[in-house]
Amino acid sequence: MPPRIVDIAKAAGVSPSAVSLALNNKDGVSADLRKKIAGIAVNMGYRARFIENDFVNENITIKLLKIARHGHIINERHNAFITEYMEGIETCAKKRKYKLEVSFFNRAPIEEIINTEKNAAVDGFIVLGTELNAHELSLFAELAKPTVFIDTYPPCLMFDCIDMDNADGTFKVVQHLYNNGHRSIGLVKSSYEARNFKMREAGFLEAMGYFSLPVQEKYIINVDPAFDKAILDMNNYLDACEKLPSAFFCLNDIIAYGCMKALRDHKYRIPEDISIIGFDDLPSSSLSNPPLNTVQVSTHQIGWRALEKLAEQIISPQGHIPENILVAGNLVVRNSVRRI
Repeated sequence: MPPRIVDIAKAAGVSPSAVSLALNNKDGVSADLRKKIAGIAVNMGYRARFIENDFVNENITIKLLKIARHGHIINERHNAFITEYMEGIETCAKKRKYKLEVSFFNRAPIEEIINTEKNAAVDGFIVLGTELNAHELSLFAELAKPTVFIDTYPPCLMFDCIDMDNADGTFKVVQHLYNNGHRSIGLVKSSYEARNFKMREAGFLEAMGYFSLPVQEKYIINVDPAFDKAILDMNNYLDACEKLPSAFFCLNDIIAYGCMKALRDHKYRIPEDISIIGFDDLPSSSLSNPPLNTVQVSTHQIGWRALEKLAEQIISPQGHIPENILVAGNLVVRNSVRRI
């Protein structure tokens, strides 16, 4: 339930009439008081159109920090995916008339990144946190400016975090395989840590339990998430294994591409001999051999929501309560899963 005028007035220490003037964007209150009332209203859950208008400010500059800590996940093969995040951020920034800057850090220590950005002449940051662990995320508190993370969220919430709903997407994967008759399903994991990978693995185990399917350790494989190294790791597994499950769920599309290449090298047909399904729906997934079944991430929406949350922090920095926002994706059915 949205707050009442009298509730906002009490919190702001003003009269209900002053709140009414501010909420309706009418004359009679100063710009500073209007901003104060707007900030309090936002924190109390008020989402009127006038607040959207108050977020328009051509004097505000924000910065996107694109960080590759080791480059095994954030690399040239994921550029199209990251570009979609950036398009969502840029579209919303244009609506607000915010200036948008972008900095890319490749394998730089987090302390160095923070020292570089600490005195940046910007009003807030959006950070691509894909390759960052929970400790590294916490260090960004030193920036002392509004900050939103995308593509991750830590176990202890300190910032607004906008991420894909990994559990929902993974459930859709297992459900899709189950509905197509698969009862022996393997998991191809990443040997490099990422919060999204952990959530997908946990989601896989939970979904397997939901459908009463056995989780077989011999069909859980660790590979490097970089394409060429994923091929090598999968080749090593295939050299030693005697029997495969009917399907593998790969934690992202790049891993799936590597696994498919290794399987073809070992004369397995996809999907006739084994089915493969990925996660991310990279543009190349529709062009793979065969076209890959995968989960499409709402990257544009995630970028848009990140900018919106940052705008809320900028207009009302006091009393901000961090939120995790998970955005659902869609299962994309192509030709890499066969019906048994």
